[in-house]
Amino acid sequence: MSELDPIARFCSEASLPWDEERRRHMARYLDLLEEFNRSMNLIGPMDRPAIVEELLLDSLVAAAARPVKGSILDVGTGAGLPGIVLKIIYPEAPLTLVEPRQKRSTFLKIATHRLGLEEVTIFRGRIEEFDDELFDFVISKAFRPPLQWLETAAPYVADDGAMICMGRESNRQELTAKATELEFQLAGESSIGEPSPQRRVCFAFERR
Repeated sequence: MSELDPIARFCSEASLPWDEERRRHMARYLDLLEEFNRSMNLIGPMDRPAIVEELLLDSLVAAAARPVKGSILDVGTGAGLPGIVLKIIYPEAPLTLVEPRQKRSTFLKIATHRLGLEEVTIFRGRIEEFDDELFDFVISKAFRPPLQWLETAAPYVADDGAMICMGRESNRQELTAKATELEFQLAGESSIGEPSPQRRVCFAFERR
C-alpha cells in the first residue's frame, strides 16, 4: 500500500484527476513539508500519515465541492495549503498564494521551484495590501472565521467564480444567509467523515 492511497481513493470517488505524474508531485510535496517542518516548524508536530490525512486530503475537499476552473487565489496559505495541493491536481490553473510571514513565503518559493510548478505568484503581505484582482476560485483553509472569510473573499471573486468556505455542518444556515447577503448562493459542498453537526464541510458559493 502507498501512503498516498487515501488521496488516490478520494480522487477516484470525487472524480478528480489523478495519475502517476500527480502522484509523484504530491509525494514530493509531502517530502518537502516533512523536511522543512523540522527546521521551520511550518505545520507543527505531525508525522507523514497525519500530513496526508489532515492537510493534503483535507485540501482536496475544496475541489470536490466545486471543480477548479480558471485561476486560484489562496489567502493565508501558510505552507501552501490548500493552494499547492490544488495546483498539483490542476496544473493548468494559475495560482496566487498570499502569505505575510517571511519564513513561510520562503518555503513557498522553494517548494514551487522544486516541484516545477508554473504560473504561480507568491505575494508576501496581507490580503488588504493585495491588488483588486479577480479570481475564479477563492479559498482559505483557516485565515479567518467562516463568516468573516466570506466578507473578505467576496470582492476577489470573478463573475463566474466561486468562494470556498471551510466550516462546520452546524454553520450551514448562517453561512448561507451571509452568502445571500453578499449576493452569492450555495453551489456545492463536500466533506470527509460521518455526518454530524461538527463535521467539517467545504461549502462553495457562486455569484447569483
